[in-house]
Amino acid sequence: MVSADISMRIRLECLAALTLLALDATAVDRVADKGLRFDSAGVLDLAERSAKNEHGAPLPVTALAGVDADRILAAPARSEDEPVLRFSDDEFACKPASSRCSLAAERKLIDATGGNARRDGRRLTVRAAQFVDWKVAETNAADGDEETHWYLGRLPGSGYDRVEVQFGHDAPGNFLINPQSGKVAFVHNGADLVAPSPDGLRLVTYNALKPPLTLRVAALDNAGPRLELECAAHKGSRITAQFKGWHDAASFDLVLAAPGAIPLAVRIAHEHAGWTLKTRDASALRSAGIACQAPADS
Repeated sequence: MVSADISMRIRLECLAALTLLALDATAVDRVADKGLRFDSAGVLDLAERSAKNEHGAPLPVTALAGVDADRILAAPARSEDEPVLRFSDDEFACKPASSRCSLAAERKLIDATGGNARRDGRRLTVRAAQFVDWKVAETNAADGDEETHWYLGRLPGSGYDRVEVQFGHDAPGNFLINPQSGKVAFVHNGADLVAPSPDGLRLVTYNALKPPLTLRVAALDNAGPRLELECAAHKGSRITAQFKGWHDAASFDLVLAAPGAIPLAVRIAHEHAGWTLKTRDASALRSAGIACQAPADS
């Protein structure tokens, strides 16, 4: 039989637990409006780890000249440690860094949009997209979290608006917003490699550190953003990719490597008939455990 003292202690512990849950729920309610996020409906999440394009057309494989393969193998690799889409701290060049300086630098970029972007305290509006800065404090029952957004102007070539999001527990990301349609893509700049083409109308993105490899090419043209190409390694594959840069505005170079295999030079090019994968060893590519597909309408 449970004593009165033990029964009372159990009731008090239950009440304390319920109180913590209520406090956590209140904290969540305070940031119920988190604005547009990477997982919001309609956002093209180019950083998603699982493959998106399950019913696309496999890329044809054609021959890559030996001299081109040798040049690709010898070329320096580009990595996520050298971001092309610079972070807000680098764009704003505030020394020492301060929110006051960053807000002043952002204000100049916002003013240059002629009203297409505006900030109202925690809310940043770009075209029709609304981004909200929020923060949840740490409690005894849950970790804290936050997101902060900065408007960083327009991308060269495409003219897409760029908004950085700083996460509480992850590397920053970028929202890329079509200035005509308002359609939005998300890239995980910093954790992933993000490499725009020379004309700014396409970009390559993938994560080099978290297998299996999933590489994507997105179009940033007037009709974009849209997925143009996806290369996904088979489940359990340990294949890695070194990005060797854009060869021109319609083709880029990679070196694919797997444990125990000879590194393989690859050029992926968009030609008149669509995307093509070029290599001098098609059999090695087939055994590498990676498949590249283009959506049927690309």
